[in-house]
Amino acid sequence: MKMGNMGQKSGWIISVDGGGTSTEVVLADIHGTPIGEGHSGPSNAKAVGVAAAMKSLDDGIKAAFENAGLVPEPVAVASLGLAGFDRDEDREILAKWADGGSVVQIGKLILTNDGQLVLAAGTSEGWGVGIIGGTGSIAVGKSPSGEFARAGGWGHLIGDEGSAYKLVMDTLRFIAKSVDGRMPKEATSQVLNQKVMHALGLTDDPNGIVSVIYQPEYDRARLASLAPSVIEAIRAEPRLRPVLLKPAGIELAEAALSVARKLQIPTGRLPVGLAGSFLLGTQEIRDALVLHLERQGYQPEIREVPRPVLGGLVLAKAAIQD
Repeated sequence: MKMGNMGQKSGWIISVDGGGTSTEVVLADIHGTPIGEGHSGPSNAKAVGVAAAMKSLDDGIKAAFENAGLVPEPVAVASLGLAGFDRDEDREILAKWADGGSVVQIGKLILTNDGQLVLAAGTSEGWGVGIIGGTGSIAVGKSPSGEFARAGGWGHLIGDEGSAYKLVMDTLRFIAKSVDGRMPKEATSQVLNQKVMHALGLTDDPNGIVSVIYQPEYDRARLASLAPSVIEAIRAEPRLRPVLLKPAGIELAEAALSVARKLQIPTGRLPVGLAGSFLLGTQEIRDALVLHLERQGYQPEIREVPRPVLGGLVLAKAAIQD
């Protein structure tokens, strides 16, 4: 379907929050009141490919209309906040999808990354830093004068510091070194080894980890899903918390600091939106993040954003008013 020139003062608006694990869609009326929501598979094209990502968008939008008791119909504004999908070449792909491939006709398309959804939903005055620590990680900021900057978002091969995936991989590497004897014996932990092995369905030989995690089905998302079990295992050995959990919080704080410096936000008050089930659900990581920001002279005003998708409604409403 083609993008129309329909008026932007009536109709529906849609917000999409898409990542490497799942996609959440909220359908709202023109005033931003949600009337339906839908869920589908991952829409991070860097992780699953363009075709699969576009299918997830369409599936989520259809599900949101169905949840509202409606058939898919034209929308005035669609705000898309997608992980790994905010560079120029990505925008071209999404524009083509909206202008001929999407399940609904779209009047106006807003393309952002998922971090900007957190920024919109988590900062009361519209400026500050939004940080996501989920399957992957990213920090996005906006200055009081309206300039944007980002750090992170490089993907699991060369980035994703402070994410669920990175913690799982760091822990598996820690175990591998432990089993090989590549670290002092007093630094090793049989409790950690056993609990992580149990999470992988193993009982006795840690060398079996290789046979499990190199199976085709153990992709990035599957490995990241082990994070709750890994965190539980780390907490069983309190001495390992500063070794494996604290660095994740510091990495996220460093990404936020990079953004703040790029935007020349002076030390002092700093609105910060936090999102991602991994970050929001791990107090040790959140505490390390806040402490590191404070040690660099900032006074972080923390707001949790359990549903970044609602930030897309903020952006969509602003687009209608323009």
